[in-house]
Amino acid sequence: MPVLCYQIAARLYPNERSTTGAEDGHLFALLKQDHPHAKAQVYSELVANRLAMFLGLPVAMGVPAKENIGSDELAFASLRAHEADQDFYDFTADDHRAIEPPDNAPDGMFSDVGHVEELLALSQLYPKELSFLAVFDLWIGNEDRPLNFKAELSKGERGILFAVDHGSSLLACRANIDASLELLHKENFPRFHPFQKLVNPMFAGQMIERIASMPDWAIEAATVYNDIVGKVTIADQYALYEVLIQRKRHLAKLVEYLL
Repeated sequence: MPVLCYQIAARLYPNERSTTGAEDGHLFALLKQDHPHAKAQVYSELVANRLAMFLGLPVAMGVPAKENIGSDELAFASLRAHEADQDFYDFTADDHRAIEPPDNAPDGMFSDVGHVEELLALSQLYPKELSFLAVFDLWIGNEDRPLNFKAELSKGERGILFAVDHGSSLLACRANIDASLELLHKENFPRFHPFQKLVNPMFAGQMIERIASMPDWAIEAATVYNDIVGKVTIADQYALYEVLIQRKRHLAKLVEYLL
């Protein structure tokens, strides 16, 4: 699959200390911070991004960020993909066409947010990536995948697919951390996914195996920072680590039931 590139906002000047011709510059980024409806959004974005990178999933990268002056509040800077010369279909846009699933659509296909024909095309062009993302979302309790991905569909061949926005998963499944942990302990959460009935069982099985065999140390490295992240205490971080270990044990059952 082609490499996902990120958008350069500005080239400033040559870096004086570089011996390889490097330049100082800026990238475009979407800055996200904790808010009343997701009090652990920044932490959850950071953890989901690290887990996805370890598993080799096509997600847009992001980094923790702070301002030089003013507020000391931690933010998550989600890098903006370079789209100027790409023909991405934007699943993040509202679809008001209200298209009913065609006759060849599988029974139980999720169609509440539209993009029905495009989802079917997505499942044909990117069966592996679509299946991998769906299983990952079930593991981290992400009910917010609808509208949070983009893909090239019109090339007639595989191009770029990438997912964005994991700020409503993990400890931000609900507005507060305790409610989020309570949900993550439920074996039947999440209750839906926009890719349901579109996944390839073989590829879904591969991702279940990847997650099930993911070392505990790697999950700990992604979830525990030995420092408070926003309002997420170290105790909260260890609680998430433990529930992710638990969830990977019954992930296959959840995938079989829902996808």
